[in-house]
Amino acid sequence: MQTLELKKRIQAYLADADDRVLKIVNSVFENYYNEEKEVVAFYPDGSPMTKKQYKAALDIAEEQILKGDFISVEEFEREES
Repeated sequence: MQTLELKKRIQAYLADADDRVLKIVNSVFENYYNEEKEVVAFYPDGSPMTKKQYKAALDIAEEQILKGDFISVEEFEREES
């Protein structure tokens, strides 16, 4: 089902919805949008990181690992001394 068709269908349902259905739909939207703003981690500088940003950072890290773009613990320790 295409996005526009889905939006029209949902609008039609909402036009006839009772309080119970509206509360359920409202709860779904609140949870969805609050989840994107929820802080799940912090950047090294201490600024907050949302779940979406955290997932993006993990995706980048996984790409780097697959490309071999990393150093070993031993190499890191040598750089630190």
